[in-house]
Amino acid sequence: MSGHLRAKVTAAIALACLAAPAASWAASPDFGAAVRVGTPGVGLDLDLGLSRSFGLRVGFAGFNISHSLSTSDVDYDGRLKLRTVTGLLDWYVFRGAFHLTAGVAGNGTKLDVVGRPSQGFYTVNGTSYSSSQLGSLGGELKFGNSVSPYVGFGWGNPAGESGRVHFLFDVGAIYGGTPGVSLTAQCGPASPPGSALCAQIQSDVAAEAQKLRRKADFLRWYPVVSVGVAVRF
Repeated sequence: MSGHLRAKVTAAIALACLAAPAASWAASPDFGAAVRVGTPGVGLDLDLGLSRSFGLRVGFAGFNISHSLSTSDVDYDGRLKLRTVTGLLDWYVFRGAFHLTAGVAGNGTKLDVVGRPSQGFYTVNGTSYSSSQLGSLGGELKFGNSVSPYVGFGWGNPAGESGRVHFLFDVGAIYGGTPGVSLTAQCGPASPPGSALCAQIQSDVAAEAQKLRRKADFLRWYPVVSVGVAVRF
């Protein structure tokens, strides 16, 4: 297991370790398993009913989505890779299905982009370059924080005592911090490394990265909306 993945899994289950003593609140805690679909992707949760008022869940969600995007100058082919590990505590305020939620999310979500020339030309920072001058353009956009806080609310108690099958709905947000954006260009044969033209290309690409960074500001707060179904054991 890689160091980054190990850190995310550790963060996701940390809440479980802290909350474990609360299991004594319930004489016979119930367990549930849930499948959810939403903005974090398709995922599986394991739920533990700590008491009639509190529940603990850990889960993983992921998905890959191909998506095109553009700045004022460049069109990109993008591939969004959703990867989220969560450790969450649900508070069933009225001991029913409605709950408030807080916890942590280990977020490996990122967007890989590849610049797409138009009729053999890239326009970067207002300057057009042929594909022989700018050989390739690509980059990556990802959350600033690998481990982030989550807050939200929802409906449904996977480990609840009333009934065996439960329908779930959650709304919340992950605070991802300042997004990280990297954009790199390979100079083509018509602008060899060290040439003035290659230096100009690199300068324009740096300015283009700033435009992408401004567009990525929405990732400071990543919205979470999901629906699902759970079975209590």
